[in-house]
Amino acid sequence: MAKNKKRFTIGVLVGGIMDDITRYVCRGVMQEARTADVNVVVFPGKYWERDLSDNRELMYEYQYSTVFSYARKENVDALIISAGSIGCFTSKKGMEDMLKQFKDIPCVLIASKIEGYTDVGFDNYLGIREGMEYLIKNCGCRRFGMVGGSLENSDACERKQTFIKVLSEHGIPFTEKMYVQGDFTKRSETVCRKLLDENPDLEAIFCVNDDTALGLYEELKRRGLQAGKDISVFGYDDTLAATKTTPTLASVRADSTKLGEESLKMAVCMAKGEKVESRVIPTRFVKRDSVAEGKTEENGIIYNIKEWNNSFEEIFYRYCHDVMEERMAKLKVSYRNLMDTITRRFTGEYCGEDKAVMLCVEEFLKLGGVEYADVDNLLFTLEQLYKSLRNVQPGDFEKFELRNVFSSIYRKIIRAMDGQLGRIDASKEAENYSIKLFVQEMLQFEKGRDQSYGTLLERLDWLNIKNAGIYILQKPIFHLFMEGFDTPKELYMKAALQNNQVETIPVSKQKRTIADIFSDIYKEERFECVLLPLFFKESIYGILCCDMTEEIHTNGEFLINQVSSAIKMISLLRANEKIQQQLEENLAALKEHNIELDTISKSDVMTGILNRRGFYGEAEERVKKSRENGKMIMAVYVDMNNLKIINDRYGHKEGDHSLILIGQFLKELVGNNGVAGRIGGDEFACIMEYDEKNTDSETEAENTFLSTLYHKFETYNETSDKPYNVTVSAGACFLRSKDGITLKEALMQADEKLYEVKKLRKKDVAK
Repeated sequence: MAKNKKRFTIGVLVGGIMDDITRYVCRGVMQEARTADVNVVVFPGKYWERDLSDNRELMYEYQYSTVFSYARKENVDALIISAGSIGCFTSKKGMEDMLKQFKDIPCVLIASKIEGYTDVGFDNYLGIREGMEYLIKNCGCRRFGMVGGSLENSDACERKQTFIKVLSEHGIPFTEKMYVQGDFTKRSETVCRKLLDENPDLEAIFCVNDDTALGLYEELKRRGLQAGKDISVFGYDDTLAATKTTPTLASVRADSTKLGEESLKMAVCMAKGEKVESRVIPTRFVKRDSVAEGKTEENGIIYNIKEWNNSFEEIFYRYCHDVMEERMAKLKVSYRNLMDTITRRFTGEYCGEDKAVMLCVEEFLKLGGVEYADVDNLLFTLEQLYKSLRNVQPGDFEKFELRNVFSSIYRKIIRAMDGQLGRIDASKEAENYSIKLFVQEMLQFEKGRDQSYGTLLERLDWLNIKNAGIYILQKPIFHLFMEGFDTPKELYMKAALQNNQVETIPVSKQKRTIADIFSDIYKEERFECVLLPLFFKESIYGILCCDMTEEIHTNGEFLINQVSSAIKMISLLRANEKIQQQLEENLAALKEHNIELDTISKSDVMTGILNRRGFYGEAEERVKKSRENGKMIMAVYVDMNNLKIINDRYGHKEGDHSLILIGQFLKELVGNNGVAGRIGGDEFACIMEYDEKNTDSETEAENTFLSTLYHKFETYNETSDKPYNVTVSAGACFLRSKDGITLKEALMQADEKLYEVKKLRKKDVAK
């Protein structure tokens, strides 16, 4: 057991903290963890190996998954891995390779079948069959299409197989043009377009998940079509978004809360050393407006307690968990009382006034009848009740009374919904104000001191966070996409929040190991926490460990962005303070020795060639004389590739070595026929004189020079013992004796050519 404690600690690896499925998996895990008295740590990464390099806003999301590496046997006793979500953009082999890092920890996989692992997933057959059979039998649909997901994903594969199997069971042949493969996201318009183009007579489409279905909605809208009216659509997962879109999306209800509950039970058993078999969670189809109305059988009046209990579970299933247990119990009694009172009022079993029905409605709404309901499901149930009661009314007057009562019920529900929307708006306004204060407070520091980290933890109450800790790496790790990430052996706890009290940790007590992270904050208490990465672009600064709250599911990524930006600011301020101190010392030394700034040498101390001042002075003079003598000048702008990466990964000494090498090669190339200089940190320039009469082609001269330059670096890299490649990008421009272009203008044009070359460079400098 981790750290020899009596209470188990279970880690939960998920893909995307703000994802709906993640929210419900975590909810199920945590409510079962409270019953089992175990700790829970959520590691919210992202989708493994998803390439977002063409998306500037999301291209650094791969950094989220570095938190997975902190799940180790030193701090967790078993792992729950949401492999179906994490691995939806990688191959099966890619996911297997990712899982190898946890080979010494008992693991339960969610929604993914991989040989050698125990898993819990949904019965993909039952719910899909129910939805398709409704469309076939009740709506007469025969022309189906499907938008699937990567067949490397076991769930996506099973859902396609089920789609084909149900068609076969009903004598409908399957052809490959009926199926297109998406990527599980809303960005599926292209494949949806292909499906609709190749099957213009489709009557129904099944989507591998709700996000894909919402992407299909966009393509249907573009074509002037509407789901449920022109074509039936249903998805899978029954996310909250499915109930909020227009038209509401029919879906296969796969309760992720149940996945969380079962996976936690299984993980605890495995932590105890018990053998655990894989498990399957049943699914069912939920009809909504996105599928056509089919033929319905006239049913009798349903008013028994069992039926009301079942319909209650359908309407309030998202909140039927232990945190809401007491409220849901009261609401269930009120719901049953309402439905029973309505039924008895119009079947002659109860002769009370309509006022009694309205009192029941008010009590039901007061307890949260709209606030917690799937309103679409609630209205559907009331509609079914109205239809069944209408069929047994003896005359027009009784039917009129029934209609009036239901109209009053609907009006009260609408008013309750308006009130709920008002409360949501007020809550959102209060949240926005809290966010504004949070952003302001996050930057209320002027020094790059350790005390500044404490400031970052002082305004987390709006996220309902009472306990947290900031752990910083000894120095930032430069981490590129698809590179491995080695878990740091040591971290430094800069500040802690414990029961709303912030403490800055003294330097002598900051050093921590991975095994210490959770016990530092929570001591012996049972906890539910989340580990969040702190990064800015390619640089990883550390982690934030804090309470896992419902608010984290909504604002977790915002929190990461703000704290990460603040930590970058602290590191910049700290670096600035060191530079300022060094500058003051240097100025004092200069003053002491009466060194005047204008006597500084024209040479660059590091590379031995001219510095910016020296280069422009001598180069301008050369250009002037060349023009007087009827000769032309080639100006070359050179920029080193990947200096920052070499500095960060191999040290500044190696970066300096690279700059010296560039200066040496340029000096050799220009010889006595020109001058070379270092004009910026990693920027160089040189000029060479040419006889206009003897130069056949400027392009030829330019290509010869640049080829020779690049060849020098290729030869060096092949023979050097350095673990990295030194490379440059360069551009050139000619100044003729009569064209009037200045040296600076020529170098600007050369720099533009360099920029085009730079676009093609590779960031991977390792050999």
